[in-house]
Formats: sequence, structure tokens, C-alpha cells
Amino acid sequence: MSLDGMTAWGRGHAVGFYALDGEGIDAVARFVADGWDLDECVVVVATAQHRAAVAELLTGRGYDPVARTDDGRYIALDAADTLQQVMVDGRLDPDLFLARAGEVIGQASSAGVPVRAFGEMVSQLWQNGLVEPAIELELMWNQLLRQHDFTLLCAYPTGAFEHAQLVDVRRVCELHTDLLPPSAVWEEGGVVEAGHACSRVYLPTPESVPAARHFVVDVLRAWGHAGLAPDAALIVSELATNALRHAGSPFRAVVDRRRGGLRVGVEDTTDTPLQRRDITIDDVNGRGAHIVEALSERWGSSPLPGGKVVWAELPLESGPAHVG
Repeated sequence: MSLDGMTAWGRGHAVGFYALDGEGIDAVARFVADGWDLDECVVVVATAQHRAAVAELLTGRGYDPVARTDDGRYIALDAADTLQQVMVDGRLDPDLFLARAGEVIGQASSAGVPVRAFGEMVSQLWQNGLVEPAIELELMWNQLLRQHDFTLLCAYPTGAFEHAQLVDVRRVCELHTDLLPPSAVWEEGGVVEAGHACSRVYLPTPESVPAARHFVVDVLRAWGHAGLAPDAALIVSELATNALRHAGSPFRAVVDRRRGGLRVGVEDTTDTPLQRRDITIDDVNGRGAHIVEALSERWGSSPLPGGKVVWAELPLESGPAHVG
């Protein structure tokens, strides 16, 4: 994920998406270091593994987390332990959360310096399938932001939303002032195994369109249908652009091999269909439906719970498939 410009945003509630690798940990370390460079107090609520990895990176870059702790510029807490402190009978207790989190932010700001915080508690809930409590916790953080002046960065693992309902993903996005997608999102999926269908969820940011395009190309190459990749990628690119421009929605790119053909599509959280518009030769925009229609055997839109999918079908190449 990219945190470039984070310090310029001022107070706010951002959400980032990271892989459990060097890039994600490096981004968190830069977030902490940026705060120290501005003489801020930094709060990190993360797993023991991630806290240790961040501290190692910071030490390697000439920072001293222990000294910053002693100076009141660094507060590191365990995400699981902190969650246990604010839950009763398996449910989040708003009063306990506001009291505990307010205590930590108050301690961080006691020296009269700005505060920034990085947290993984929401991620812990989401990964355990506790979607509603995760969203409730996001709401509690927003309430705390109205009571205290600080910058908050929440994090979800890359791929956390792959099997989630898009309406839930949209709720998460709407609770944040900034979205920080992975900087190399289309390189994080790894090898795509041959199969019947693949899908991936993307945030409503401009980076998601090329990411979805690369995803489709990777899937089709893995399936041995590289010849279809250019047309399929362009179709998904147009549909993803439509989801961002007209729906402002997270979307799911889908590639499905069925009955001798290929179906590609984009799901979003609105019921507004993609429509053909009358265009002139001078029009720059508004050609999405025309492009999809020209490249596919047939296309259409189908309703889904909480939204729709716009799909297009292409014939599989004749003869044996080959990997391009």
C-alpha cells in the first residue's frame, strides 16, 4: 500500500490494505517514522509479529523505538489483548472501547503534540468472520475522532474482501476519509490455478481499473486462453470504469468459464444498468457499452442481492488451448 502524502492529509480516518510481506510492513514503518519526523506521538495497535517487524525496520533506519517509548512518543499495544479489554461476552462494548481508546489517545497527546495511530483490531475481527463487529468498531473509531484530534490508519490484509458481500465492503469504504490500495495490487495474487471461475474485489479507487485488467489477463493466461486476454481485459476495464464513475462502488471482477464460452463481468452495489448512449464521432466518453457490445457475442446486466453484475460473453478459441 502507498502512504505517500499521508502527513499532508491532517486529521482523518484512512484505511490501508497490506500483504503480510515486506511492502506492507514497510508502509507501516514509514507511517510511524513520518510521525516521529514531525515530532508526533505514534500509537500502534498490532499483532506481536507485526510490531516486532516494524520495530526492526525502524531500528535499521536509524530510529530507536525504545527511546521513543521512553520519551512518550511511541505507544505499542497488542491488537488481540486490546480487543479482549473492550469486549463483553463476545460483543464489543462501546463504553469500554471509548474509555480504553480515549485513555490511550489522551496519554499520547498529554505532551501537547499531534497524535497518529495505526490499528489492526478491525482486521482481527474481519479475519475471524466478525463483519458486523468490525464495522461497529470502525464506527466507534469515528466517534472517537470526533472527541479527540488525531490521525487514524486502519488496515485490512490484502484479499480480506475476496469472499465478502460487496455491500459490506462499501460500508467499510464509506467509513473512511481516504482509501489506500496496495501499490502493486495486480502482482499480489500469485499464480492463478486452472478452474471454473475466479473473482477479486477492488476498492473504488482509480488504481483498481488497471488492477482488474491485469487480474483478468493473469487468469486467462493461467487457463490457457491468452488469445482472449486483450478483449476480455478491455471489457472488464470498461465495466470497472463504469462502476467507479457512475456507482462510486467497490466492485468484484469475475472470470467464468462455462459451456464452451467465457463470461467476464463486474459486480457493483447499485442497480443502475450500463446503458448504450447515443454518441458522436467527437465524443471522448460514453463509449463503454459500445465497446463491450463490439467485443462480445452478447452482454447484459443481471440483478444481485445488494447490486448487479454487468457481464459479457466471448467464445473460447477453437482448437487446443495454449499458454501464451
